[in-house]
Amino acid sequence: MKILIAEDNFTDRLILRKIVEQQGYQVCEAENGVEAIEVFNKEQPDLILLDALMPKLDGFNVARKLKADHPEAYIPIIFITSLTETESLVKCIEAGGDDFFTKPFNRVILQAKITAFKRAKALYQTVLDQKQEIEFHTQHMMQEQQIAKRIFDNIAHKGALGDPCIRYSVSPMSVFNGDILLAAKRPLGGMNVFLGDFTGHGLSASIGALPVSDIFFGMTAKGFELYEIVKELNNRLKSVLPVGFFCCAIAAEIDFEDNNIKVWNGGLPDAYLINKHTAEVEEIKSNHLPLGIIGEEKFQAKMDVRPFNDGDSLFLYSDGVIESENEAGELFGLDRLLVSICDGASRGEAFDTVTEAVKAFRKTTEQGDDITYMEIKNHKERDVQAYEEVDEVFRNDGPSDSCLNMELGPRSLKNYNPLPSISQHLMEIGNLRSYRTQVMTIITELYSNALEHGVLGLGSELKKSADGFAEYYRQREDKLTKLEHGYINIKVTHKNLDSGGQLELIFEDSGQGFDYKTMQDKASSSKLSGRGYPLVIRLAESVEFFNNGSSVRVIFSWKATGSK
Repeated sequence: MKILIAEDNFTDRLILRKIVEQQGYQVCEAENGVEAIEVFNKEQPDLILLDALMPKLDGFNVARKLKADHPEAYIPIIFITSLTETESLVKCIEAGGDDFFTKPFNRVILQAKITAFKRAKALYQTVLDQKQEIEFHTQHMMQEQQIAKRIFDNIAHKGALGDPCIRYSVSPMSVFNGDILLAAKRPLGGMNVFLGDFTGHGLSASIGALPVSDIFFGMTAKGFELYEIVKELNNRLKSVLPVGFFCCAIAAEIDFEDNNIKVWNGGLPDAYLINKHTAEVEEIKSNHLPLGIIGEEKFQAKMDVRPFNDGDSLFLYSDGVIESENEAGELFGLDRLLVSICDGASRGEAFDTVTEAVKAFRKTTEQGDDITYMEIKNHKERDVQAYEEVDEVFRNDGPSDSCLNMELGPRSLKNYNPLPSISQHLMEIGNLRSYRTQVMTIITELYSNALEHGVLGLGSELKKSADGFAEYYRQREDKLTKLEHGYINIKVTHKNLDSGGQLELIFEDSGQGFDYKTMQDKASSSKLSGRGYPLVIRLAESVEFFNNGSSVRVIFSWKATGSK
């Protein structure tokens, strides 16, 4: 340990030197204030014995300058003074001194003070070293978090959130977000959206977003129904999340063509369906448990089906919105949210009014939760059947000369969707994947007609108005649940042709058939229920009906522009 003795009196300086050296410390000396600063900068002592009254620059100013020049350093200063007045001693402390020692010198007391400051100096150095180590690890951890977040964002990407019909706001409490917001376009038109709020905050809460996004995007792209996606999400989260962790979520399937929306809400606050024309706001309540709590055998994926007309919008949000606090500790609350939504409903500006209201309420208050909300507006989609660009070079790899047969009985029809399996099989066939939209449109319409109108015996009358869709799907689910008899047989055959191929699809159901001749005459109709067979007829090369319309054979031929 090195000690600087700044004292203008030679005798006093000598006495102090002997006392300090007897304790085994190194000594450096200064005769005045200016020299004291110079010696300090050169020697960097661990403690200073500083005379209060010195020529050129007194001890008070020396202390002030050293403290100002080295704000981060711990420089213990013991004032050496003959002053005894209380005000003078207080002045020593105010100038930056840590203690004082009056003349004449008491060797025992001085040695005790030096020993005490030595311990304080060591403690300070320990704290400083720990602080620097913490800062290093914190910086390293932040760098790792930023890298992990980039990887995380690439996996849980935004999907279709950039679509013009969507506006959203995501404000995480930390680097990682416990809320997850996803949107994906369905292969045959329409869109799936998902808003989830995991238990807790930060990294531990956001980990669950990885399997959720993987399942959501993957199954949507393969054409799975929303209820199937929700079931799979629950199964996966139930298996991977620890006890006590779950995901409150809302999922919606939007059909812009048929003007309806299917919603599943498990544990999130009520969603709101906004009618721009009447300014009415309709609640869509949570009627399910959050994802990841109960097993497959008890889980319910029943959808709430509502009309969703052109100009209507759907508003979704996490509880971080209504639990936002202002400077007085008040919650934003449901009432303020509803007022702001209603205020912008008639103008189609609900998202803007909510954003302004939350911002004005919170001001600069630090948020205590992740804040996420979004608005999806209905609009007539353009190019619903936007066909992919055909590969120029002909390829016939994969199962290009294959036949796939499926026989589905009542139990399978209740619990199994064959379309993703058929799609996966066909999309392995050379250039046929370039016709994915056309092929899957045909197969989807054939299966839907066979199941709904054939096996279940549902009529199309309800689908002539947007309001009838909710009742149609209610009857569909009810009849499917009670189904005990019936079948659908599917045969999918593909054969190679020069620079292309031919797909033969045969669907046979147990229904009574229908007046397909009248339907063919109306194939050009633009009614609301004009999808189905009229659309299939426009897309396919040929469509033939048998057994009074309960069996149908469809031929779809394709060709690549080049040759192998």
